[in-house]
Amino acid sequence: MGIRYYAYPIHAEDVGSARRDPYPFLSDDPLADAWGPKDQRPRMLYLDKAWRELQFMFAVKDDHLQPRISLELVKGNVTPIGPYHAHIGFVHVLTPDLVREIAEDIVLVEPVDDDTIKKVCSYSSADYANTHLRAAQEFMTTLSRDGLGLVYTIR
Repeated sequence: MGIRYYAYPIHAEDVGSARRDPYPFLSDDPLADAWGPKDQRPRMLYLDKAWRELQFMFAVKDDHLQPRISLELVKGNVTPIGPYHAHIGFVHVLTPDLVREIAEDIVLVEPVDDDTIKKVCSYSSADYANTHLRAAQEFMTTLSRDGLGLVYTIR
């Protein structure tokens, strides 16, 4: 199945609780949330496996190798454990203020072309990366408009 990315909105007053224990704010079955019937899906951002491509797209803002603030949306990785490809997932909480900063930045990120993305992810494509970029742009701008934070997991 592979490692995938899922994010769910949280209210400002829940940020402290989510930082102490983020799991009650995440779904028990995020893949079912993402792939389930459209009318039954919760509000969420599903980036499938494109979080790696987005990490690359958000990594550098200028020639000084400064990462974009948008990188906060996808930073992190799983921690491998044991010999059988088991891993511990990564979880991160973003405040509404940080969501607003990311929303302002992410809309400035340009789509990537096939040659560029294949240098980083040879198995990927520009269509795949850009589809998930657009989803992230839309999700973050609506969360910002609604004054929400988020909790995300890569697992």
